[in-house]
Amino acid sequence: MTDVNVALDIETLHTRPDGVILAIAAAARLPNGELSTFYTPVSITSQKARMISTDTLNWWHGQGELWQKTLAECEDAPTLANALGDLSTWYASLGTDNDRLFPWGNGASFDNAFLEHAFDEQGVACPWAYWTGRDLRTLKHLATDLGGFIKPERVGTHHNALDDAITQLLTVEACLESFKEAA
Repeated sequence: MTDVNVALDIETLHTRPDGVILAIAAAARLPNGELSTFYTPVSITSQKARMISTDTLNWWHGQGELWQKTLAECEDAPTLANALGDLSTWYASLGTDNDRLFPWGNGASFDNAFLEHAFDEQGVACPWAYWTGRDLRTLKHLATDLGGFIKPERVGTHHNALDDAITQLLTVEACLESFKEAA
């Protein structure tokens, strides 16, 4: 199996892994070159045990229309457990070799950590092996230091989880390509 890089992005109401998750998105490049994506908003009311940060909530209030759209999507959204189950199903559709599927979060302690915490809390099996998690911020730093990294064009709107996941996947691909060119 060819490596499949999976960019994960979430929108949240806290900066800690036990925070409320507003939306979950992912993007992967399939071995045939096609882009596969996943997106779901998440019911806020299904996350009573998860935390909300006043600072993060205030930041969202400053996002105007994006906040209103995100909040509206959460009203009739799946529960956190169902959203995670849907993510697991989509992730499993990418292949069966856990050693070749790489979940990329934008920061070592953010997207992957939030999702792994939520999977555990909700009693839903995490679809990736713990040793396969990757960190995009570190990758970007290394690619930039090495030289030759060309930042891809941004897709869509900042803090739209699906647009962010697609942009992050393009960034992973650009970083890895810069390493090949430097070798």
